Amino acid sequence: MKSGTRPAMLQFAVAVGSVLFASSVLRVFADVLGYQAVSLILLFVVALLSLTFELGPILAAAAASALIWNFFFIPPHFTLAIASPQDALMFIMYFVIAAITGTLTSRIRARENRATALFTLTRQLIEAKTQDEVARIAVDNIGSFFDAEVVLYLSEQDGDIFTHPHPASTLAADQKEYSVASWVYWNEKKSGKGIDKLPFSNAAYYPISGPRYPLGVIGVRTKDDNTVPPEQETLLLNFIGQIASALEREQLNELSNRTMVYVESERLYTTVFNSISHELRTPIAAILTAAEALQSAAPAAAPDRESPPEPDYPGEIRTAAERLNRLVENLLDMTRIETGHCAPRLDWCDIRDIINASLKRLETELARHRVVVRIAGDVTLVKLDFGLIEQALTNLLHNASVYTPEGSVVTVESHLDQETIVITVHDTGPGFPPAVLPRLFDKFFRIPGSKTGGSGLGLSIVRGYVEAHKGTIVASNNPAGGALFTIRIPTEIHR
Repeated sequence: MKSGTRPAMLQFAVAVGSVLFASSVLRVFADVLGYQAVSLILLFVVALLSLTFELGPILAAAAASALIWNFFFIPPHFTLAIASPQDALMFIMYFVIAAITGTLTSRIRARENRATALFTLTRQLIEAKTQDEVARIAVDNIGSFFDAEVVLYLSEQDGDIFTHPHPASTLAADQKEYSVASWVYWNEKKSGKGIDKLPFSNAAYYPISGPRYPLGVIGVRTKDDNTVPPEQETLLLNFIGQIASALEREQLNELSNRTMVYVESERLYTTVFNSISHELRTPIAAILTAAEALQSAAPAAAPDRESPPEPDYPGEIRTAAERLNRLVENLLDMTRIETGHCAPRLDWCDIRDIINASLKRLETELARHRVVVRIAGDVTLVKLDFGLIEQALTNLLHNASVYTPEGSVVTVESHLDQETIVITVHDTGPGFPPAVLPRLFDKFFRIPGSKTGGSGLGLSIVRGYVEAHKGTIVASNNPAGGALFTIRIPTEIHR
């Protein structure tokens, strides 16, 4: 703790000098006042000095005033001898009272200073709005009151300790100091200079403990390179307790703010999602219906060998609308997966029905391919989300229809492996370059050199739907040639 604004030696000099000055003035009026009154005035001077200086200078002033009073004012003058027993007793009592008065006043002043410092720290911490402000206030107050350099380490959001001191720190800390701070953080015990544990460090380190996990570590090194005295360490621990409460408050405020942002983002997501679903899918459905109607109503044109065939505009409109509808569905599906709104609704279903539904949706795309379906005899009813697995298979089959040559064979197989349903989709196309396999399920990833078109979301959605069932999907190259996708989903089996 700082000892005022004066260095220690200057305090001794000023305290003793004040007594000498007061004695020289009183010497002029000694005959009028009498030496008994002089003792009271000198005692008053010592009491006044104790309001400003520490205990050492006060005791020096008390001893100096007692000796000066004896030498200059108690008869016989200019000697330390005391003639009467009454004066001797009075001299002893004067010294004792001066020492006691100075000591008690100094202690009261020190207690008041500690209470004021703690109040100032608490008031500033209450006014702090962020964790960084709390850190700056902590370093400033500890450094000012204890006349020390301070280093502060705070915890990260995951409960680990920051690898670098907070920017508000005034004490430079190297890797050795960080190792001591880390030990204090994880063990929540003080250590460092002047303490039994890890005394080789340059500072004494104290944990900032919180109700859930440690909040940080404070390192203190006084300007005279000593440790905080034991009588002041209690106050330092009170400082750290207030700092811990403020840090915990700011962390809870930050958590509350993040929760509010999450709630608002969920609300915005619902609004945007509903808007996109209605504003995009409704017009696309209308375009598809109109294109189908135009195709049905168009009269069959008589063949004319000399003129080129008329373009099938309704068919092109329908194909483009289906492609746009697939893109919108993929975007909405990806949004559901990323926001956690893709919880499967499990129900008993036949894997044959799921595969047939996917093939039905892709009749046009798979028309130029040969599709083979093999389902093991032991596959009966399983508990899955029919819609999600159908969409996953549809995306895999659509990829096979787009990226394999006409006439390729696309095979869908399914069998049981204990309590796991296994579904494979493989083709006789070119397969995958080995370098792209680790990135195949990344969002918006497309194999370099592949056909134009597509959003690069199809396989990401497949993985999301499979993982929503707590399953796995693996892409590889079929040893016989072509691409191979293997889906494994743990599920209930109806036997």
